[in-house]
Amino acid sequence: MTDQKKNYSYLDKIALESDKWEELDKNELQVMTFRTCFLYGETRNKNIIPVLFRMYEYLISNSSSEERTKLLAALSSVVRKNNPKAIMALFPFIQVETDGEIVRAASQFFVNLSVLSNKEFHSGSNILLELIKDAPEDRNSAYIILGLMDIENEKINQMLRTVKPQLGLEVISILHNNGVQL
Repeated sequence: MTDQKKNYSYLDKIALESDKWEELDKNELQVMTFRTCFLYGETRNKNIIPVLFRMYEYLISNSSSEERTKLLAALSSVVRKNNPKAIMALFPFIQVETDGEIVRAASQFFVNLSVLSNKEFHSGSNILLELIKDAPEDRNSAYIILGLMDIENEKINQMLRTVKPQLGLEVISILHNNGVQL
């Protein structure tokens, strides 16, 4: 048996036709989401964002947290190997994801990949800090903070302390339940 790589390019067109997503099997849906995330990461074309975020919401309703975690790990690996500057590919895992642990892991990957893409450690953490400032009451902000704290960098921790006064009660509660006080 030959090990041939399947050509999934047909999914690129379907990505723009949300009414056809239901016809996809689980593997095709994951590959389509992967390809669209990577395309956004490479191009940073803001016109892709609404489609990508809707697609990711659809993926959430049709996959398990474990499957999305594997997708995140695979996407991070491809970004690392093929184009470290495509780190924005991880944004749906940070902004749309409903599983806090996936948001937490995506935040860590994002900051670590930013080192490869920019050769500057704080660029990724600065972007995530801006997300927290823009949505201080959003529960995902708590998981972004947890992901940043997992990196164990004092400069990042100092930056996080500056947003503490703006954080909402749910965010503070999630942090407290994870043994974190800023």
